[in-house]
Amino acid sequence: MSTVFAAAVRERVGLAWQALQAARDADDAHALLVAEDEWEDACRLAQAHGIAVEQGRPGSQGEAGA
Repeated sequence: MSTVFAAAVRERVGLAWQALQAARDADDAHALLVAEDEWEDACRLAQAHGIAVEQGRPGSQGEAGA
């Protein structure tokens, strides 16, 4: 696997995490559902390709990474 691909996956995970936090901060239920789906999908993609990502982030509420 290329390091460029791994970096792109990690970037996607990071952006998904940011969107998840923004939706929580805005108390936007619809945005939260969309962001959770993207977060889970990005983590599944990372796991499927053996790309290590953090298991949640500081202040997380139980999200599991890959």
